[in-house]
Amino acid sequence: MGKVFLVSPRRIGKTCLLKNLQENLREGGFLTAYIDLYRAPTLRHFTEQYARAVVEVVEGRLERMIKAVPRILPGLRPKLDPNPDGTVSFSVEYIARENEVFQILTQVLEYPEKASIRKKKQFVIIIDEFSDIAKYNGTDAEKAIRAVVQSHQRVGYILSGSKRSVIRDMVKDKRRAFYRMGRMMELAPIPRDLFTAFIASWFAKGEYDLSEGVVDLILEKGRDIPYNIQRIAHNVWEEARDSKKAEEDTVLNAIETIVSQESMHYEAFWDGLSQKQRELLIALAEEGPAKVFSKDFTARWRLAASSVQASLGTLENKGVVEKRGQGKYRFDDEFFRLWIANK
Repeated sequence: MGKVFLVSPRRIGKTCLLKNLQENLREGGFLTAYIDLYRAPTLRHFTEQYARAVVEVVEGRLERMIKAVPRILPGLRPKLDPNPDGTVSFSVEYIARENEVFQILTQVLEYPEKASIRKKKQFVIIIDEFSDIAKYNGTDAEKAIRAVVQSHQRVGYILSGSKRSVIRDMVKDKRRAFYRMGRMMELAPIPRDLFTAFIASWFAKGEYDLSEGVVDLILEKGRDIPYNIQRIAHNVWEEARDSKKAEEDTVLNAIETIVSQESMHYEAFWDGLSQKQRELLIALAEEGPAKVFSKDFTARWRLAASSVQASLGTLENKGVVEKRGQGKYRFDDEFFRLWIANK
């Protein structure tokens, strides 16, 4: 089976898509497991989460899961936690020495292929936020994973991430473990005509009167990102609840409300940035997508190229800015950009 590196901007609905895909694969007779790197801060946590996901889908019943972990995956043990409703939650706990983590991880990675043969079903592993893999011992984790999964014949992998440049480097850089290991795909925004029809029908059901251009403005201000669009549309709905009439000013007021709602979070984040990082973000907030290394940009905002490069690396890693086409950079969160522009 193949390996796909899926790239998608944040808030575009990637995780929901992957969850729906997982359900469709399950209905089609596949074994399938979902692992989220965002919830695994260390390699030990990743090993625990991976083991739990694959054991649950392979063994099914709680009694079998409890027996399977120590038998198949030495170095790990089953863990049961009581829930308020009287049920128990199953998880896997790492009990080996810390210096054995790569050995235990290898055993966990090998398990799906063996289970696929035993169950006579193909397996699909979905790892979300895979662009964060470098947080585990640099590139050592990449090498350990490739050493195992490259030989799998019955297990397919969907390795998904929101950091385009990180995933691209994984696949395209000859020095990296995942060089040419799989196909790179990018999740495109939902076509505007589909979104337009959906939003218009949603307001029509509520008997709202939308002025011409309102839906287009929602899509434009939301940058075609589902999360942004849904939030703006929801606030437009609330703004116009009494009058049942929405105009372009209603959309702008709805966006101001969102920015205000997030201001405390933005303020705390802003306080943690360096002065050079703030200066770069102020420039980007005013100009929108820009070639930040161009002489015109740095001269106009009196920025040193060296400080731009250092600040940009940190801000990219934090998910504040993202690289777009033609070498331009822009804010990942449009509402944060507006908050800065209005300071």
